[in-house]
Amino acid sequence: MIVIKFGGTSVGDADRVANAIEIVAERRQRKPIVVVSALSGVTNNLVDASEAACSQDPKRVREIIAAVRQRHEDVALQLVQQKSDFFESFIKQLDKQIEEIDTILRGIALLGEITPRARDKVMSIGEKLSSVLFAYTMMMRALPGEHVHSEEVIWTDDRFGGATPDMAKTRDAAQRVLMPLLERNRIPVMGGFIGRTEAGATTTLGRNGSDYSAAIVGAALGASEVQIWTDVDGLLTCDPRLVRGARVIDRLSFDEAAELASFGAKLHPRTLEPAIAENVPVRVLNTHNPASQGTLITRVVENAPAGPRSIARKKGIAVVHISSNKMLGAHGFLARLFDEFERLAISVDLITTSEVSVSVTVDDTQNLDKLEARLREVADVNVEADQCVIAVVGTDLLADSAVGVRVFEALRGIRLKMVSLGRSGLNLSLVVDNADADRAVESIHHALFEAPVAV
Repeated sequence: MIVIKFGGTSVGDADRVANAIEIVAERRQRKPIVVVSALSGVTNNLVDASEAACSQDPKRVREIIAAVRQRHEDVALQLVQQKSDFFESFIKQLDKQIEEIDTILRGIALLGEITPRARDKVMSIGEKLSSVLFAYTMMMRALPGEHVHSEEVIWTDDRFGGATPDMAKTRDAAQRVLMPLLERNRIPVMGGFIGRTEAGATTTLGRNGSDYSAAIVGAALGASEVQIWTDVDGLLTCDPRLVRGARVIDRLSFDEAAELASFGAKLHPRTLEPAIAENVPVRVLNTHNPASQGTLITRVVENAPAGPRSIARKKGIAVVHISSNKMLGAHGFLARLFDEFERLAISVDLITTSEVSVSVTVDDTQNLDKLEARLREVADVNVEADQCVIAVVGTDLLADSAVGVRVFEALRGIRLKMVSLGRSGLNLSLVVDNADADRAVESIHHALFEAPVAV
């Protein structure tokens, strides 16, 4: 049994939906479970509708929701025979979901604010619509697709906007809901990104969380593979939009892929957590090039050479520099500093320290002003916004001293703000200004993966 996940760009229009269904059909013998994202752009539409409802702009709300409904109907018209029972059934489901979102948005408009719970309910509608569309189109094409409500399978805590799955309950639900369908040779189709609390409230797993949903389902059922279908041939040595010479990586370890995902690679950062826990391989593939073998991610990569494998970047982060003579020889001072981060729920990515200073990077800049004010009570603080982390990820980067030499030579003329290399040797991270990021990535990629190595 495999889990197949299609992202928004893979189900962006009628042709792409049809192509995705062909991919499922070719893998029917492997007992697939399908997880789909919302049609590309729909989640942003729903965010806009929520904001319009908060602003009590009913005309704008109606326009957005009408456009969302029409888009799904238009795609269905190209995929499903208009006068068929399948089309009529789909339209009833479509209207039911639109009615539900209208009710929620009216409540938001009445209050003039949106609660995290209501936001998740609105945001989930895109995946619900796309999964119904996908399942009905499969049935029209003589494939035994069957729509499954994601809330019946994935159980989570009540942290709306970024819920964490309860794997014990999810495992029980997946066995109860999905396995009987597979045993009857049905193909379950679910919306990604969505879960449910014990109290019955709809939750979401964070933006772009459909990858995560697929891995959760795969781990819950012990799938032989989780396939993430996107718009590139796999994980590459760099983002191909930045570097033309980027090439596909055939195999990666869980550790390497997790580092890349954390710094912006085409994989939801939490996708690998359930896969690692249950040792389920993950493969990243391209819906536009199904013949490609993609990138296979496993616990161990046999005979993998040491050295860099890929470069990722994360823009829009901030660097917080903290310095104080009170740190010199003092115990407990760092604990005091990081207690302020915890109180404001600010997560740290990179950290460097010296006797009297510490620098960290954060990507959630919402509470930075409050953090700076609190830290100034005990230390001098300088915050640099509009920064970018560039991560060189590989295996045992400490083994070859030439790696650092080539990276720093490539950055000649570009000002570095931070450098971090952990003992694991998995990740050499550098911080530069956003404005220098693209040039830096291109130069590092050329030095590590394109330029001939001197012997």
